[in-house]
Amino acid sequence: MGLIFISHDLNLVSSFCDRVLIMYSGRVVETLPADKLHEAKHPYTKGLLNSLPRLDEPKDRLEVLERDPAWAAEESVRG
Repeated sequence: MGLIFISHDLNLVSSFCDRVLIMYSGRVVETLPADKLHEAKHPYTKGLLNSLPRLDEPKDRLEVLERDPAWAAEESVRG
């Protein structure tokens, strides 16, 4: 059986998925095992992870994701 779970909450996704595909502008930009999510290489994936609030490292303001139009044209990063 398979399940597709769509979410911006990557920590939630990684808690019950085996593999994660990160999409930007309708294209897969990175694919990696869920347990290696924090080893992501693509800047969009890193930006999503850095924009999540963390209880162990509280911040006054969350980071804002800086988007790059070139991401939509890049080849997918496979992990």
